[in-house]
Amino acid sequence: MTVIGKPFFVAKGHIKESMNFGFYCLNTSLQFAVYLAILQLGVRTFVTELTASFQGIADKLLPSSIPGVDCAVCYGFGDANAVTFGFLAGLLGQIVAILVLIFAGSPTIIICGFVPVFFDNATIGLVANEKGGLKACLIIPFISGLIQVFGAALIAGWVGLANYGGYLGMFDWDTVWPGFTWIMHSVGYWGVAIVVVILLAIPQIEYLMDPKGYFLITEDYEAYKAHIAEKKNKK
Repeated sequence: MTVIGKPFFVAKGHIKESMNFGFYCLNTSLQFAVYLAILQLGVRTFVTELTASFQGIADKLLPSSIPGVDCAVCYGFGDANAVTFGFLAGLLGQIVAILVLIFAGSPTIIICGFVPVFFDNATIGLVANEKGGLKACLIIPFISGLIQVFGAALIAGWVGLANYGGYLGMFDWDTVWPGFTWIMHSVGYWGVAIVVVILLAIPQIEYLMDPKGYFLITEDYEAYKAHIAEKKNKK
């Protein structure tokens, strides 16, 4: 906001000329923190209610099925600070990558996207914190932020989406999907068919690797952990 400058906000009618711009920036930043907390609470509440409502369908129509819920469902099962640290570390990674693009004279510039920063990096930070502690919680989302910007700039510039407004900056869209895009671009409709076959094959391969644990992980997670421990002991 400081870089954009007060005249812009005055011209857009967000503030009056007589208002203190520094206080406005501080107040807006604090409001953002409040909105972030509300979003976390709201998503968790929504997911909880959705899961409970889905139980009837899971019991009667689709046994062993579970609702496809957002990654924010895991925010209530780990350190709440890890979500915030992952968010901030991912944001920092994106900002660093954006500065690199600017100073390198890249024809495609990516701006920070809230959805990738929050729903990707905050989730990555939560899992990283559980597996590797605070250092992992800070380093891995930071690397993710770098990949999100560099990957999005690469693919958006290559396929021409930069001319139409941009590209979705989610982590998988900046890592796996550039490869899929290359296949579809190179082989045409056959490439689309190849990508569809790959996507359909992934869950089948996962099932063949562990038929017992594939459904057990959703039906009884404690039993699933015991199953994994048993497999490790056999090895």
